[in-house]
Amino acid sequence: MEGRRSRSDGGSGYELWSRRHYLVATVGIGALSGCLGGDEADTGGTTVAETTTRADEDDGAEDGEDDEEEELPEGVSREQFENGPVPDVYLSARSIGGEQRGSEELFSKAAVQFSEYEEALENNAHQPGRCCANCHEYIHDRNGDAFGACVTVEGYIDGADWCTVWEELPEPSVPEGLSAAELPTAQVPEQYRTASSQGDEERDPNDLQTQEAVQLMESVDAIADGIGQPGQSCGNCAEFIPDQNGDGWGACAKVEGYVAAEDWCAIWEHISEEL
Repeated sequence: MEGRRSRSDGGSGYELWSRRHYLVATVGIGALSGCLGGDEADTGGTTVAETTTRADEDDGAEDGEDDEEEELPEGVSREQFENGPVPDVYLSARSIGGEQRGSEELFSKAAVQFSEYEEALENNAHQPGRCCANCHEYIHDRNGDAFGACVTVEGYIDGADWCTVWEELPEPSVPEGLSAAELPTAQVPEQYRTASSQGDEERDPNDLQTQEAVQLMESVDAIADGIGQPGQSCGNCAEFIPDQNGDGWGACAKVEGYVAAEDWCAIWEHISEEL
């Protein structure tokens, strides 16, 4: 899709592997030895256990005194947050890449070097801009608690998290009859023109902003460049209208043209705010 918007250069290596093979290639014996014997995996001098440590385990923190501790959903224990089970709404849900959860065994967070984005920056396997919100496997928030889930990894998942089974959301093919240059301003198919977004906002084709005005680009690039924040993509935006006709493209309740789940723009609004 050259010419529409910039793409991150770091995706090609990942396309050569299935997520299962990639897990073995990047974690494999090193991750297991890190978990079982304390040896360091290839994570820039950080053990797997350290990579997956949450804020409530910070060194020297007193009980109740850690101001960085992640707030858990009401009624959810730390054990459940990390290992599941997740709410029923996620058990057979589809990810933003269209994959259904529940069809195979899930990985533990430790096995995939699961971490928050800032910690992931220190992991040699991580590439800038990649986070759960722009991963093929991510299921965005479905119950308003600000957390989602994953079709591959157990437990509650924040869009700003990351793990080694991150899988790129490929940009859809250009629809027949259009060119890549026309996508940002093209009239979307009829089923999108007055559709409701995943935040239940109806699209008004006469009241839309241009993609240029809202800096629409791929979320991996936006996050890597510091324009977008980790955890943001159209896939978990309240204004996004997911694919309705099987061509891989969606639309937006506020922005004109074709929009994909892996995109991002400056009017991003977390879907949790509308649930």
